[in-house]
Amino acid sequence: MEKEIIIQILVADILHNQLLNGLNSIGLTDNDKYTLELDILVAEMMGITKGHIPDSWFSIYHCVMLNINHTTNPKQEAERMYTLLLKHSQG
Repeated sequence: MEKEIIIQILVADILHNQLLNGLNSIGLTDNDKYTLELDILVAEMMGITKGHIPDSWFSIYHCVMLNINHTTNPKQEAERMYTLLLKHSQG
């Protein structure tokens, strides 16, 4: 059950980033004003203690989100991302 909730959160963040990245591509920027900061919530739900999130975990999360485009399937990407993040949450 928790895996499905995490994937739903990742899907929501992916959709949000598709919008922001699309706006950025046409010259509209939010200057990071509208970030949802779901990364820490997802990390905690994956069992990572706040303040102990590995840099590699953050790197994967943010790299994926920064490179999301409008053709990305949010559900498929969230499942792929979950698997990658899980590997990096266990050391």
